[in-house]
Order: sequence, then C-alpha cells, then structure tokens
Amino acid sequence: MENIPAVANNKALVNSAEFVRLTIYDTITATGATALTVGDAYEIKTTGTTNWTSIGATSNTVGTVFLANSVGTGNGSALPVEVHTFSSAYQFETINGQEYTPLGGLLGVGQQQRDMRITSADTSVSLSGIDGNNIVMVLDTKIRGSKIEITRGFYNNNYALTSTAQRFTGIVTGYAISEDRQENDDNFTITLNASSYKSVLENRVAGRKTNSVSWKEFSPTDTSMDQIYSLADQWFDFGGKPFTGATTSSTAASAGSAKAEQQAYVQEQP
Repeated sequence: MENIPAVANNKALVNSAEFVRLTIYDTITATGATALTVGDAYEIKTTGTTNWTSIGATSNTVGTVFLANSVGTGNGSALPVEVHTFSSAYQFETINGQEYTPLGGLLGVGQQQRDMRITSADTSVSLSGIDGNNIVMVLDTKIRGSKIEITRGFYNNNYALTSTAQRFTGIVTGYAISEDRQENDDNFTITLNASSYKSVLENRVAGRKTNSVSWKEFSPTDTSMDQIYSLADQWFDFGGKPFTGATTSSTAASAGSAKAEQQAYVQEQP
C-alpha cells in the first residue's frame, strides 16, 4: 500500500480550507475615543461624533475591529479586544484585510448547520500541538464570551484562493483541554465550543422578567411593560359571564352582586 503523500507537498489536491477569526474581549467597559492606546486593537461600540476611519478603522460602523493608529476625537467609544486568526490552509492568506496564520492539519473545525431559515446551531474548533508554554496563555485568556467567525475558502487547481463564504458566526460558550504526553514532551489540544447568536439570544430571552426594568434592558424604548405595576392588584375573571355595570363608589353594591353572579356562573359550568 502506498503512503498518503504529505498535503504540504501536494497543494493542488487541496480544494478548500477553513479560516477562523477569534475576537476576545478584554473587558466589557468601553474606552472613549480620546483615551485609545496607539497600536492596540478595538471594536467600535458607539459611533458618536468620532471619525473612526481617520484613526485606523475601515468604516464608522458599530462592530468594526481595527488597530488604532492615533488617538481619536469626539464622544465615540470602543471595546479593547484581541484578535487571533488561523486557518487549515498551508500558506498565509488575507481575507477582507485580515491575515490568517496557516496551521494545516493542526486545526479542526466541526460541522456548521445551514438552513433556509435562521436556526439554533452549535459547532466546535480544535487546536492541536500546543506546548506547555503556550497553554498558560490559553488559561490566562478570557476565551468564554469571545466572538468566533468561521469562513470557508475555495482553491483552484493551482492552489490559489478564488472565493470565500462565511459559514458561522457565534459566541464561544466553553472550552476543553486535553493532554498528550510523550516521554518528556507535553502536547495539548484545546477545543472551543461555540453557539450561534440565535442560541445565545434564546437563552437570554428565556430569563426575561415581566417588568419594565428587565424589559428595557433589551429594548430601552419598549414601553409595553410600563403598566405592569398598575395592573398587579387587579382582578380579572377570564372566561367569565359578560355583564355590564359601573364600578364607581355609587354603584359598589351592584358591582358586588355582578361579581357574585359571575362566580356562581363559573361554579355551574362542567
């Protein structure tokens, strides 16, 4: 049986590769545009009156990640981030201005579900061959909650990247580390588990409370729960027998008899 030739020496046999971009948020507290550190990476949180394109960003859109080349002006804000990129390719590639480090077979990417409509989906990304010195960096990094983006690139017969398609965008929900020791060498594999934004939003919405304060944490301008407190002590007989009558102080007696009539009607029902 012939040995399988090394992929690195047979690039023409590779027709696709996975490109992973991991955005790690160092803090949830935004930094004002006037307090940026030159050379650090940031993600725009609020545009404000800041011209972000003048200090390194490709656009003024919220969510744009950039390296600050100068201190900004205005009242905009940005989140300090760390961006790590790697791919299963065998040479450096640049996609949308971002360079990806080739890891070849050391990078494994799980299946990404694609449906006609938006659905909840999970996937995983594994990195192998991490030595003991680098695993310390992993343990000291706030990986959970990071944004992960997976793109698939397609090659022609000359191993030239011809097109790309984004496959997954989500949040890292956890990670696992496994160790493989051979003689005096330790090799670690880290597996990142990620959930799509829909899964994250479903879990977040499930914890919502029916009061104005909790509701406005999601939608500050939503007033649909503003009347909850005024309705809290009211009595509602849903499905009761309809009746007419005022409930002012002058007709309290008739209102009381109407309520008694309702309760009697309910008791008579099978």
